[in-house]
Amino acid sequence: MKDDNGKPLMRSQEIMKLAFRDQEQRITERRERWAPAWRDALEAVQDLTSTRSDDGVSHPPHYTSHPSGIEAIELTRHHDFLTGNVLKYVLRAPYKGAQVQDLKKAAQYLTWAIEKAESKENK
Repeated sequence: MKDDNGKPLMRSQEIMKLAFRDQEQRITERRERWAPAWRDALEAVQDLTSTRSDDGVSHPPHYTSHPSGIEAIELTRHHDFLTGNVLKYVLRAPYKGAQVQDLKKAAQYLTWAIEKAESKENK
C-alpha cells in the first residue's frame, strides 16, 4: 500500500490508513441513512416554531417588510423592554403607514431608557 504521494507505507501506517478508510465509510453510510430523518425532523421543528400566518394579527405584512426579511421580534428579544421597543418601532416605522407616529413612539421609549440608565448611574 502507498501513501497519497505514491511512497510505500510501513505496516503500521497501512493499518491506520485502512482503519480510517473503514471509519470514514461507516460515517458516510450512517449520514446517508439518517439524512431523510434529519430533513423530516428539521421541517417538523420549523413548522412547530413558525409563528407566521397570513392574518393581520399574528403576522401583519409590516413585520417582515424590512429588506433583510428579519422580524423585529427576533432582534428585540435580546434586549430589555424599553430598548426592544425602540428597535421595534424604528424598524417597522417605514412599512406601517404611520412612520412619524412610530418614530415618536421610539423616541419616547428611548427617553425612558435614558432616564432609567441615568437613575442607575446616579445611585
